[in-house]
Amino acid sequence: MLQLLNAAVVLQAEGEELPMDESTFVLIALAVSLVFLVITIGVAYWIYKDASKRENNELLWALGTAGLLFLFFPLGVVAAIAYFVVRGEKTSEDEGEPRQAEPAGQEW
Repeated sequence: MLQLLNAAVVLQAEGEELPMDESTFVLIALAVSLVFLVITIGVAYWIYKDASKRENNELLWALGTAGLLFLFFPLGVVAAIAYFVVRGEKTSEDEGEPRQAEPAGQEW
């Protein structure tokens, strides 16, 4: 793991040590990963909610975009842009009468 972290340091000359303590570098890497994870979850949630309103395959769009964002961020951004392009203009709320919420105490 330390070799991987050493390789990740930009412009590092071969054989030199990290310019910071190992634990500091690990904490920074964890913080950046956490930020990417929060962004991924937020975008996936928004796409899921939007796709379900538009009667698209919401689970496929949300999981696909989240997976791509987390594993390969630039490709995930392309997937999110692709969703915006193909999602359509009308939502299920735009068609016909507006939906009314059902009472919570209905019988099954």
